[in-house]
Amino acid sequence: MITYGIDAHLLLRENATGVPRYVWFLLREMMKAPLGNDERVILYGHLPKPKDLELIEGWSWKTLSWPIPRGWTHGRLSIEMLISAPDVLFVPGHEVPFFARKSTGIVTTVHDVAFATNPGVYEPASRQRQELAVRNAIRKATLLLTPSQATKSDLETHYHVAPERIVVTPLAATMPQSQTDASALLRKLQINAGQYVLSLSRLEKKKNTAMLIRAFANVKRKLGMGNPLTLVLAGTFGYGKEDILRIIREEQVEDAVRLPGYVSDDDASVLLANALCFAFPSVAEGFGIPVLEAMEHGAPVIASNIPVMREVCGDAALLVSPNDISALALAILRMMDVHVRDEYRKKGLQHGAQFSWATSAQATWEALRIAAKNR
Repeated sequence: MITYGIDAHLLLRENATGVPRYVWFLLREMMKAPLGNDERVILYGHLPKPKDLELIEGWSWKTLSWPIPRGWTHGRLSIEMLISAPDVLFVPGHEVPFFARKSTGIVTTVHDVAFATNPGVYEPASRQRQELAVRNAIRKATLLLTPSQATKSDLETHYHVAPERIVVTPLAATMPQSQTDASALLRKLQINAGQYVLSLSRLEKKKNTAMLIRAFANVKRKLGMGNPLTLVLAGTFGYGKEDILRIIREEQVEDAVRLPGYVSDDDASVLLANALCFAFPSVAEGFGIPVLEAMEHGAPVIASNIPVMREVCGDAALLVSPNDISALALAILRMMDVHVRDEYRKKGLQHGAQFSWATSAQATWEALRIAAKNR
Protein backbone atom coordinates (compact mmCIF):
# COMPACT_ATOMS: atom_id res chain seq x y z
CA MET A 1 0.00 0.00 0.00
CA ILE A 2 1.31 3.44 -0.99
CA THR A 3 0.12 6.28 1.21
CA TYR A 4 0.15 9.88 0.02
CA GLY A 5 -0.12 12.44 2.80
CA ILE A 6 -1.20 15.97 1.88
CA ASP A 7 -0.87 19.06 4.06
CA ALA A 8 -4.42 20.39 3.69
CA HIS A 9 -4.56 22.87 6.56
CA LEU A 10 -4.95 25.80 4.15
CA LEU A 11 -8.41 24.47 3.27
CA LEU A 12 -9.47 25.70 6.70
CA ARG A 13 -8.76 29.37 5.90
CA GLU A 14 -11.74 31.74 5.71
CA ASN A 15 -12.01 34.19 2.80
CA ALA A 16 -9.39 32.18 0.97
CA THR A 17 -7.28 33.80 -1.73
CA GLY A 18 -4.01 32.89 -3.42
CA VAL A 19 -2.42 29.64 -2.26
CA PRO A 20 -5.43 28.42 -0.21
CA ARG A 21 -7.59 28.72 -3.33
CA TYR A 22 -4.98 26.79 -5.30
CA VAL A 23 -5.08 24.00 -2.69
CA TRP A 24 -8.88 23.86 -2.77
CA PHE A 25 -9.26 23.63 -6.54
CA LEU A 26 -6.29 21.33 -7.04
CA LEU A 27 -7.39 18.78 -4.43
CA ARG A 28 -10.96 18.70 -5.72
CA GLU A 29 -9.64 17.95 -9.21
CA MET A 30 -7.13 15.38 -7.92
CA MET A 31 -10.03 13.47 -6.33
CA LYS A 32 -11.56 12.98 -9.77
CA ALA A 33 -8.62 10.81 -10.82
CA PRO A 34 -8.97 7.14 -9.79
CA LEU A 35 -6.52 5.82 -7.24
CA GLY A 36 -4.63 2.60 -7.84
CA ASN A 37 -5.73 -0.46 -5.88
CA ASP A 38 -2.67 -0.05 -3.67
CA GLU A 39 -2.99 3.74 -3.13
CA ARG A 40 -4.65 5.87 -0.46
CA VAL A 41 -4.56 9.55 0.50
CA ILE A 42 -4.58 11.17 3.93
CA LEU A 43 -5.30 14.89 4.26
CA TYR A 44 -3.80 16.53 7.35
CA GLY A 45 -5.29 19.57 9.06
CA HIS A 46 -5.18 21.30 12.45
CA LEU A 47 -9.00 21.25 12.72
CA PRO A 48 -11.73 18.83 11.65
CA LYS A 49 -12.48 18.49 7.94
CA PRO A 50 -14.37 21.39 6.34
CA LYS A 51 -18.04 20.53 5.97
CA ASP A 52 -18.09 21.41 2.28
CA LEU A 53 -15.22 19.06 1.44
CA GLU A 54 -16.59 15.69 0.36
CA LEU A 55 -14.03 12.91 0.33
CA ILE A 56 -14.24 9.94 -2.00
CA GLU A 57 -13.20 6.34 -1.41
CA GLY A 58 -9.51 6.03 -0.63
CA TRP A 59 -9.28 9.57 0.74
CA SER A 60 -9.45 10.41 4.46
CA TRP A 61 -8.94 13.36 6.79
CA LYS A 62 -6.74 13.26 9.87
CA THR A 63 -7.01 16.04 12.43
CA LEU A 64 -3.68 16.83 14.05
CA SER A 65 -4.61 19.05 16.98
CA TRP A 66 -2.16 21.72 18.11
CA PRO A 67 -2.70 23.87 21.23
CA ILE A 68 -1.03 27.07 20.00
CA PRO A 69 -1.98 29.34 17.07
CA ARG A 70 1.37 29.05 15.29
CA GLY A 71 3.88 26.37 14.46
CA TRP A 72 1.51 23.61 13.32
CA THR A 73 3.51 22.68 10.23
CA HIS A 74 6.92 22.59 11.88
CA GLY A 75 5.57 21.26 15.17
CA ARG A 76 2.59 18.94 14.93
CA LEU A 77 3.00 17.90 11.29
CA SER A 78 6.69 17.17 11.94
CA ILE A 79 5.69 14.89 14.83
CA GLU A 80 3.27 13.04 12.54
CA MET A 81 5.98 12.62 9.92
CA LEU A 82 8.18 10.94 12.53
CA ILE A 83 5.67 8.64 14.23
CA SER A 84 3.26 7.75 11.40
CA ALA A 85 4.74 8.89 8.13
CA PRO A 86 3.19 8.41 4.68
CA ASP A 87 5.27 7.18 1.78
CA VAL A 88 5.01 10.57 0.10
CA LEU A 89 4.13 13.94 1.65
CA PHE A 90 2.75 16.65 -0.62
CA VAL A 91 2.88 20.21 0.71
CA PRO A 92 1.01 22.56 -1.65
CA GLY A 93 2.76 25.55 -0.07
CA HIS A 94 6.53 25.66 0.43
CA GLU A 95 6.52 25.44 4.25
CA VAL A 96 7.62 21.83 4.53
CA PRO A 97 7.95 20.42 8.08
CA PHE A 98 11.33 20.62 9.77
CA PHE A 99 11.41 16.90 10.50
CA ALA A 100 10.43 13.85 8.46
CA ARG A 101 11.69 10.33 7.96
CA LYS A 102 14.31 9.98 5.26
CA SER A 103 12.16 7.25 3.70
CA THR A 104 9.35 9.75 3.03
CA GLY A 105 9.42 11.38 -0.37
CA ILE A 106 8.51 15.06 -0.17
CA VAL A 107 6.88 17.05 -2.97
CA THR A 108 6.11 20.72 -2.48
CA THR A 109 4.91 23.65 -4.56
CA VAL A 110 7.08 26.76 -4.70
CA HIS A 111 4.65 29.36 -5.99
CA ASP A 112 7.22 32.08 -6.57
CA VAL A 113 10.49 33.48 -5.26
CA ALA A 114 9.56 37.12 -5.75
CA PHE A 115 11.07 37.92 -2.36
CA ALA A 116 14.44 37.04 -3.92
CA THR A 117 13.93 38.64 -7.33
CA ASN A 118 12.18 41.77 -6.01
CA PRO A 119 13.05 42.07 -2.31
CA GLY A 120 11.93 45.68 -2.01
CA VAL A 121 8.24 44.80 -2.27
CA TYR A 122 8.29 42.68 0.90
CA GLU A 123 8.55 43.47 4.56
CA PRO A 124 11.98 42.36 5.83
CA ALA A 125 10.49 39.80 8.25
CA SER A 126 8.30 38.28 5.54
CA ARG A 127 11.21 38.16 3.12
CA GLN A 128 13.40 36.38 5.64
CA ARG A 129 10.69 33.85 6.54
CA GLN A 130 10.05 32.99 2.89
CA GLU A 131 13.75 32.71 2.17
CA LEU A 132 14.17 30.18 4.96
CA ALA A 133 11.07 28.28 3.84
CA VAL A 134 12.23 27.96 0.24
CA ARG A 135 15.74 26.88 1.21
CA ASN A 136 14.26 24.26 3.55
CA ALA A 137 11.99 23.03 0.74
CA ILE A 138 14.88 22.82 -1.73
CA ARG A 139 16.96 20.90 0.78
CA LYS A 140 14.31 18.33 1.70
CA ALA A 141 12.03 17.87 -1.28
CA THR A 142 12.42 15.12 -3.84
CA LEU A 143 10.55 17.21 -6.40
CA LEU A 144 9.52 20.86 -6.51
CA LEU A 145 6.37 21.92 -8.34
CA THR A 146 6.09 25.40 -9.83
CA PRO A 147 3.04 26.98 -11.47
CA SER A 148 5.06 28.47 -14.35
CA GLN A 149 8.22 28.14 -16.38
CA ALA A 150 9.17 31.59 -15.07
CA THR A 151 9.24 30.37 -11.46
CA LYS A 152 11.14 27.25 -12.54
CA SER A 153 13.73 29.50 -14.19
CA ASP A 154 13.99 31.64 -11.04
CA LEU A 155 14.68 28.53 -8.93
CA GLU A 156 17.38 27.42 -11.34
CA THR A 157 18.96 30.88 -11.51
CA HIS A 158 18.75 32.07 -7.90
CA TYR A 159 19.00 28.74 -6.06
CA HIS A 160 20.83 26.54 -8.59
CA VAL A 161 18.18 23.81 -8.43
CA ALA A 162 18.72 21.08 -11.02
CA PRO A 163 16.00 21.38 -13.70
CA GLU A 164 15.10 17.68 -13.42
CA ARG A 165 13.93 18.29 -9.84
CA ILE A 166 11.34 20.85 -10.96
CA VAL A 167 7.94 20.01 -12.47
CA VAL A 168 5.79 22.78 -13.96
CA THR A 169 2.08 22.42 -13.16
CA PRO A 170 0.18 25.35 -14.75
CA LEU A 171 -2.90 26.58 -12.92
CA ALA A 172 -6.35 27.73 -14.05
CA ALA A 173 -9.16 30.10 -13.14
CA THR A 174 -10.94 29.53 -9.83
CA MET A 175 -13.95 31.84 -10.06
CA PRO A 176 -17.34 30.55 -11.24
CA GLN A 177 -19.59 32.78 -13.32
CA SER A 178 -22.12 34.61 -11.15
CA GLN A 179 -25.83 34.51 -12.00
CA THR A 180 -26.56 37.45 -9.68
CA ASP A 181 -28.11 40.63 -11.00
CA ALA A 182 -25.29 43.18 -11.18
CA SER A 183 -27.34 46.29 -10.49
CA ALA A 184 -27.41 46.06 -6.68
CA LEU A 185 -23.62 45.71 -6.33
CA LEU A 186 -22.87 48.42 -8.88
CA ARG A 187 -25.30 50.72 -7.10
CA LYS A 188 -23.71 49.95 -3.74
CA LEU A 189 -20.23 50.82 -5.03
CA GLN A 190 -21.55 53.80 -7.00
CA ILE A 191 -20.07 52.60 -10.28
CA ASN A 192 -21.44 52.09 -13.78
CA ALA A 193 -21.05 49.02 -15.96
CA GLY A 194 -18.24 49.49 -18.48
CA GLN A 195 -16.99 52.63 -16.76
CA TYR A 196 -14.53 51.33 -14.18
CA VAL A 197 -11.05 49.85 -14.14
CA LEU A 198 -10.90 46.82 -11.87
CA SER A 199 -8.07 45.49 -9.74
CA LEU A 200 -8.80 42.26 -7.90
CA SER A 201 -5.87 41.36 -5.65
CA ARG A 202 -4.17 42.24 -2.41
CA LEU A 203 -3.44 45.96 -2.27
CA GLU A 204 0.30 46.07 -1.77
CA LYS A 205 3.70 46.89 -3.22
CA LYS A 206 4.10 43.52 -4.95
CA LYS A 207 0.86 44.11 -6.85
CA ASN A 208 2.00 47.62 -7.83
CA THR A 209 -1.19 49.19 -6.52
CA ALA A 210 0.41 52.60 -6.05
CA MET A 211 1.48 52.76 -9.69
CA LEU A 212 -2.02 51.80 -10.84
CA ILE A 213 -3.49 54.65 -8.82
CA ARG A 214 -1.04 57.16 -10.30
CA ALA A 215 -1.74 55.91 -13.84
CA PHE A 216 -5.48 56.13 -13.21
CA ALA A 217 -5.06 59.70 -11.91
CA ASN A 218 -3.22 60.58 -15.14
CA VAL A 219 -6.14 59.19 -17.13
CA LYS A 220 -8.64 61.19 -15.09
CA ARG A 221 -6.70 64.38 -15.70
CA LYS A 222 -6.73 63.75 -19.45
CA LEU A 223 -10.42 62.90 -19.49
CA GLY A 224 -11.43 65.65 -17.09
CA MET A 225 -12.37 65.03 -13.50
CA GLY A 226 -16.04 65.14 -14.43
CA ASN A 227 -15.67 61.93 -16.43
CA PRO A 228 -17.44 59.01 -14.66
CA LEU A 229 -14.49 56.57 -14.98
CA THR A 230 -13.70 55.01 -11.60
CA LEU A 231 -11.06 52.68 -10.20
CA VAL A 232 -12.19 49.70 -8.11
CA LEU A 233 -9.44 48.26 -5.91
CA ALA A 234 -11.04 45.08 -4.57
CA GLY A 235 -8.99 43.24 -1.97
CA THR A 236 -7.45 43.53 1.46
CA PHE A 237 -4.41 45.64 2.22
CA GLY A 238 -0.93 44.18 2.42
CA TYR A 239 2.55 45.69 2.66
CA GLY A 240 2.47 49.35 1.63
CA LYS A 241 -1.03 50.30 2.83
CA GLU A 242 0.02 53.74 4.10
CA ASP A 243 1.64 54.64 0.77
CA ILE A 244 -1.45 53.55 -1.16
CA LEU A 245 -3.80 55.68 0.94
CA ARG A 246 -1.41 58.64 0.79
CA ILE A 247 -1.17 58.47 -3.00
CA ILE A 248 -4.95 58.42 -3.36
CA ARG A 249 -5.02 61.68 -1.38
CA GLU A 250 -2.06 63.21 -3.20
CA GLU A 251 -3.56 62.47 -6.61
CA GLN A 252 -6.91 63.87 -5.43
CA VAL A 253 -8.88 60.88 -6.73
CA GLU A 254 -10.64 59.97 -3.47
CA ASP A 255 -14.05 60.42 -5.11
CA ALA A 256 -13.11 58.19 -8.06
CA VAL A 257 -11.52 55.26 -6.20
CA ARG A 258 -13.54 52.49 -4.55
CA LEU A 259 -12.09 50.35 -1.78
CA PRO A 260 -14.64 47.59 -1.07
CA GLY A 261 -12.12 45.35 0.71
CA TYR A 262 -12.41 41.58 0.35
CA VAL A 263 -15.22 40.62 -2.02
CA SER A 264 -16.95 37.25 -2.34
CA ASP A 265 -16.56 35.14 -5.47
CA ASP A 266 -20.07 36.10 -6.49
CA ASP A 267 -19.35 39.83 -6.22
CA ALA A 268 -15.93 39.44 -7.84
CA SER A 269 -17.55 37.65 -10.78
CA VAL A 270 -20.04 40.50 -11.20
CA LEU A 271 -17.26 43.09 -11.08
CA LEU A 272 -15.18 41.23 -13.68
CA ALA A 273 -18.10 40.77 -16.05
CA ASN A 274 -18.95 44.50 -16.03
CA ALA A 275 -15.51 46.13 -15.95
CA LEU A 276 -14.12 48.36 -18.66
CA CYS A 277 -10.90 46.42 -18.20
CA PHE A 278 -8.94 44.46 -15.63
CA ALA A 279 -5.57 45.87 -14.51
CA PHE A 280 -2.89 43.57 -13.11
CA PRO A 281 0.41 45.53 -13.11
CA SER A 282 2.22 43.28 -10.60
CA VAL A 283 5.94 43.65 -10.06
CA ALA A 284 6.28 39.87 -9.74
CA GLU A 285 4.04 36.79 -9.80
CA GLY A 286 4.35 33.04 -9.68
CA PHE A 287 1.46 32.57 -12.10
CA GLY A 288 -1.37 35.12 -11.93
CA ILE A 289 -4.71 33.31 -11.67
CA PRO A 290 -6.70 36.61 -11.64
CA VAL A 291 -5.78 37.35 -15.27
CA LEU A 292 -7.33 34.04 -16.36
CA GLU A 293 -10.42 34.75 -14.26
CA ALA A 294 -10.74 38.14 -15.96
CA MET A 295 -10.37 36.58 -19.40
CA GLU A 296 -13.02 33.94 -18.68
CA HIS A 297 -15.42 36.71 -17.63
CA GLY A 298 -14.80 38.72 -20.77
CA ALA A 299 -12.83 41.50 -19.09
CA PRO A 300 -10.01 42.85 -21.33
CA VAL A 301 -6.71 42.51 -19.46
CA ILE A 302 -3.83 44.92 -18.93
CA ALA A 303 -0.88 43.18 -17.26
CA SER A 304 2.81 43.65 -16.53
CA ASN A 305 5.30 42.91 -19.26
CA ILE A 306 7.26 40.46 -17.10
CA PRO A 307 8.24 36.86 -18.00
CA VAL A 308 5.43 35.12 -16.14
CA MET A 309 2.73 37.38 -17.61
CA ARG A 310 4.10 36.87 -21.12
CA GLU A 311 3.92 33.14 -20.42
CA VAL A 312 0.41 33.10 -18.96
CA CYS A 313 -1.23 35.81 -21.10
CA GLY A 314 0.44 35.29 -24.46
CA ASP A 315 -0.96 37.91 -26.82
CA ALA A 316 -4.35 37.94 -25.09
CA ALA A 317 -3.49 40.91 -22.85
CA LEU A 318 -2.13 44.39 -23.31
CA LEU A 319 1.29 44.19 -21.60
CA VAL A 320 3.05 47.25 -20.18
CA SER A 321 6.18 47.85 -18.16
CA PRO A 322 5.57 47.60 -14.39
CA ASN A 323 7.70 50.72 -13.97
CA ASP A 324 6.06 53.01 -16.54
CA ILE A 325 3.11 55.02 -15.21
CA SER A 326 2.55 56.76 -18.54
CA ALA A 327 2.44 53.44 -20.42
CA LEU A 328 -0.15 52.07 -18.00
CA ALA A 329 -2.24 55.22 -18.33
CA LEU A 330 -2.04 54.96 -22.11
CA ALA A 331 -3.13 51.30 -21.94
CA ILE A 332 -6.22 52.27 -19.92
CA LEU A 333 -7.04 54.98 -22.45
CA ARG A 334 -6.64 52.46 -25.29
CA MET A 335 -9.12 50.15 -23.58
CA MET A 336 -11.70 52.92 -23.80
CA ASP A 337 -11.72 52.33 -27.56
CA VAL A 338 -14.50 49.81 -28.17
CA HIS A 339 -12.56 48.10 -30.97
CA VAL A 340 -9.43 47.59 -28.84
CA ARG A 341 -11.53 46.42 -25.93
CA ASP A 342 -13.44 43.94 -28.07
CA GLU A 343 -10.19 42.60 -29.58
CA TYR A 344 -8.71 41.78 -26.17
CA ARG A 345 -12.00 40.47 -24.84
CA LYS A 346 -12.20 37.92 -27.68
CA LYS A 347 -8.53 36.97 -27.36
CA GLY A 348 -8.93 36.52 -23.61
CA LEU A 349 -11.96 34.25 -23.88
CA GLN A 350 -10.12 31.98 -26.33
CA HIS A 351 -6.83 32.01 -24.44
CA GLY A 352 -8.24 31.45 -20.94
CA ALA A 353 -10.10 28.34 -22.11
CA GLN A 354 -6.76 26.58 -22.70
CA PHE A 355 -6.04 26.31 -18.95
CA SER A 356 -7.66 23.66 -16.75
CA TRP A 357 -7.33 22.22 -13.26
CA ALA A 358 -7.50 18.76 -14.82
CA THR A 359 -4.14 19.40 -16.48
CA SER A 360 -2.65 20.67 -13.23
CA ALA A 361 -4.01 17.69 -11.25
CA GLN A 362 -2.66 15.22 -13.78
CA ALA A 363 0.82 16.76 -13.65
CA THR A 364 0.69 16.77 -9.84
CA TRP A 365 -0.28 13.10 -9.66
CA GLU A 366 2.56 12.21 -12.03
CA ALA A 367 5.02 14.00 -9.75
CA LEU A 368 3.69 12.27 -6.62
CA ARG A 369 3.94 8.84 -8.23
CA ILE A 370 7.49 9.56 -9.38
CA ALA A 371 8.36 10.51 -5.81
CA ALA A 372 6.78 7.27 -4.57
CA LYS A 373 8.95 5.22 -6.92
CA ASN A 374 12.14 7.10 -6.09
CA ARG A 375 11.78 7.35 -2.31
